[in-house]
Amino acid sequence: MGREREIGLIPEQRKNRILEIVNKQGAGGVREIASLIGASVSTVRRDLAELEERGSIKRIRGGAMLTLNVRTTFEPDSRYASQVAAEQKEAIGRAAAEIISDGESVIFDSSSTVYQAARFALEKRSNILAVTNDVETASLLTRGGADKLQVLGGSLRPGSYTLLGDPGQEFLQRLHVEICFLGIQAIHLPARSASGFKSEGPSLSDTSTEVAAMKRAMLHAARKKVLLADSSKFGQTAFCEVCHLDEINTIITDTGLDADVKGELESLGVEVITV
Repeated sequence: MGREREIGLIPEQRKNRILEIVNKQGAGGVREIASLIGASVSTVRRDLAELEERGSIKRIRGGAMLTLNVRTTFEPDSRYASQVAAEQKEAIGRAAAEIISDGESVIFDSSSTVYQAARFALEKRSNILAVTNDVETASLLTRGGADKLQVLGGSLRPGSYTLLGDPGQEFLQRLHVEICFLGIQAIHLPARSASGFKSEGPSLSDTSTEVAAMKRAMLHAARKKVLLADSSKFGQTAFCEVCHLDEINTIITDTGLDADVKGELESLGVEVITV
């Protein structure tokens, strides 16, 4: 991995960068991480201690490694989630926008990756009807001159831009849209046998029952269901199941996805696009 100087990151940004490094490599040394993010060794040690307390990593001699028991309700603060795997999310969003046709109705889920899809959809200047439960995405679409925008009502989730519950969730039951772009916290990959995944198959899950319920309502409202998720989300498990992965039509992810996993997902009938 090349050297990256990121002096000036605020604490939560810095912790998210540490998580990204450890997640990508499986482990990382204190001095290596400090060099990559431009922080002092003592600062990194303090951050690792806090991340271990959250259940995100396990500290080992001289560094940290991924824990096999990450808390299923943990997720990065939404204000900084966009900075984790930022290049991958941007590429995924750009590819997602390319599958939108002029005049279509599109649901944009509340997700830092889906936000990028909305951003690039604006650049295409497609005459779409946009539906979202994300305050920040709605603001982006408004500033970008979107002609048709439906913001789902609900209660703002603390510490996020996400609107949950009714009336938005109930309203989705009356909608019929062409595409739903869905973000997700975790993609569970059950143990594989020689013939592939076990019978229950991979599933999508998120960190709360309220979030999972809203995502299910979005999927049910859409003809084409498109999952936007960087490769770090695969092999993870979150608190509440959203759906089985074979209910998804298309996955857009990055080239970090394991080739064998990609092949087995395609065997389930899911289109997998890597960027």
